[in-house]
Amino acid sequence: MAERIWDRFLTEHDKTIYQLAGYGKRGGFGKRPALFIIDVQYNFCGDTPGESHADGVKKYRTHCGEAGWKTVPHTERLMHLARAKNIPIFYTQSERRPDMVDSGVQVGKNHRGTEKTSMEGTHATQTVAPLAPRPQDILIGKRKPSAFFGTMFMSHLNFLDVDTLILTGCTSSGCLRATAVDAYSFNFKTIIPEETAFDRFEASHAMSLFDLNCKYADVIPVDEVAAYLEGLTPRKTETD
Repeated sequence: MAERIWDRFLTEHDKTIYQLAGYGKRGGFGKRPALFIIDVQYNFCGDTPGESHADGVKKYRTHCGEAGWKTVPHTERLMHLARAKNIPIFYTQSERRPDMVDSGVQVGKNHRGTEKTSMEGTHATQTVAPLAPRPQDILIGKRKPSAFFGTMFMSHLNFLDVDTLILTGCTSSGCLRATAVDAYSFNFKTIIPEETAFDRFEASHAMSLFDLNCKYADVIPVDEVAAYLEGLTPRKTETD
């Protein structure tokens, strides 16, 4: 079996129980997917590729180092395939109003609730240019980790008759994970292309993907997701 990103973090006991209990079974794809790009913004990726993580966090506390920009070509590949098949594409708009009151208890938990690099309408909160949304895409404004919480996301998915969510972005231990667990809870086939997910902490990234793959989602290579999209018949639109 090919080595997975989380293998080096698991004990021998973990590996034994994983096999005995039968975790990690494939859930598979449905027939009507949507692609979701979560928080791939400048304040998570940094302004330019190649910037050191230590330097990046001086400007953006949410900075995830080079891991963020490394995912962009993989996500861009899926984005182009989705557009070619008329598959819905969702984005998060993760930002705060100027007085930061919509951060809620986050203000007490960490400094992100008070910093201005998460302010709405700024460069910091824009999706990185290679993945920029188009007018036909759907932006989900969120203030909490899960894109389902307090948003219109579920309503859009119902209207578009989506049965499969392909989740990309960050962080694997935060918003991506929270959204994946809720997607599973709402009975969506939940897919995470491994090369499109990232986090600021290596261990958090690996173990979050491990746990998601165990119970809630299929964490699989981007090549498999691309092959699935390529094999779909283009989705009809209301004008067809």
